[in-house]
Amino acid sequence: MNQLIKTEKLKDRELIEIKDLIETLGVSQNTIYRMCDRNELQKLKFRGKCWFRTESILTYLNSKGILNTNECVKI
Repeated sequence: MNQLIKTEKLKDRELIEIKDLIETLGVSQNTIYRMCDRNELQKLKFRGKCWFRTESILTYLNSKGILNTNECVKI
């Protein structure tokens, strides 16, 4: 599977919206919700929107061996 992780939106933000996370990871909204159900990611709800801490996303990607740099990485 060839996907790109686009980390530009993770750089100067503390929180990221689900729509940006979908674009960043290149996965569907349902996949992100499944990741939350499996406790791989933790979502925060505020005013009807799902938000994610960028630090926890980077930690998750590093723990999976997906992210080695702050640039786009092929998986």
